[in-house]
Amino acid sequence: MAHKGTEKTLQKLKDSVSSGNYYEAHQMYRTVARRYNKQQKYTKSIHLLHDGAVSLMQHKQYASGSDLANYMLDTYNLGNIAVDEKTLDRVVELLSLYPSDEPGRKTFIHNAFSWTQKHGEYREGDPELHDYVGTMFYHEQRYGLAEEHLLVGTDQSAVTLGKVAASWAKSEDASSSGLYIGRVVFQLLAMKNLHHAILAYTQFIETAKPETTGTEAKVRRAPAEEPESEPVYSDSWLNFTRLVLLTVQRDASDLFQQLRESYKPLSQEQKGFEELLDDVGEVFFNIQRPRKQGNMLQDLMSSLFAGGPPQAQRQQITGSRQGGMELD
Repeated sequence: MAHKGTEKTLQKLKDSVSSGNYYEAHQMYRTVARRYNKQQKYTKSIHLLHDGAVSLMQHKQYASGSDLANYMLDTYNLGNIAVDEKTLDRVVELLSLYPSDEPGRKTFIHNAFSWTQKHGEYREGDPELHDYVGTMFYHEQRYGLAEEHLLVGTDQSAVTLGKVAASWAKSEDASSSGLYIGRVVFQLLAMKNLHHAILAYTQFIETAKPETTGTEAKVRRAPAEEPESEPVYSDSWLNFTRLVLLTVQRDASDLFQQLRESYKPLSQEQKGFEELLDDVGEVFFNIQRPRKQGNMLQDLMSSLFAGGPPQAQRQQITGSRQGGMELD
């Protein structure tokens, strides 16, 4: 609970914003917050900056509001404020006030994830925040960005990923919608997240309602179980993806390699898929990744001075590009 003096200051600043004195109010918010931070009164500073950012954004002063929002995140870091429901809710509330075309939103998202990485439990940033940001990009039809965030989100993120794949394929009038969910499923499997891979695939089938051939295949989920019927789709990518999902749930290294060989003409058409399937084979079946052809001298020097040949660098494909996460 903020001190009465803080509440009095807040009300004065709110009145200044309501009167249209935006510049004066913005500068005063910063001045008071800076004083609180010097006194290590971080709770008061955060309360003030959050209130100011909300007030200014509600009056469409997005640049000034964004400045205070980012100052609030700076104060989170300065005060070593932990990620919890309350601190995260402030971030989400401010993010919801940004217009999609406001330049400051990208910086705010970047800073928010940096804070959750430093003061939260997750190396990739908080999953709940990834879910919110990914879902936001999905509704904005920015599917590549949505996919990147939802891949490291929550169970609900995995469900949304199935919708993203279906919507993305439809928006591009793709001849193979299965390629889009295949990319999602293989990335999740490469992270050994079978649960999310199944959730995403199931939601995709429910959303996209892909065409079947009218025939069914008998699949034994485990050696001791009775065979079950599985639909055969007109889209080879869907059949491939489904078979990979079934195979990684069994101790079936040989079957996985046979499956890869059967669908190799398909997977080789798409850049990065072979490397991604190498990852899946490694994490589920301990299949050693094939070595890339390198420079002989480089390999020799590496063997002499580093104790072995250089390991092939892992690649992760995303909907928009390879490499680090894009934010906006």
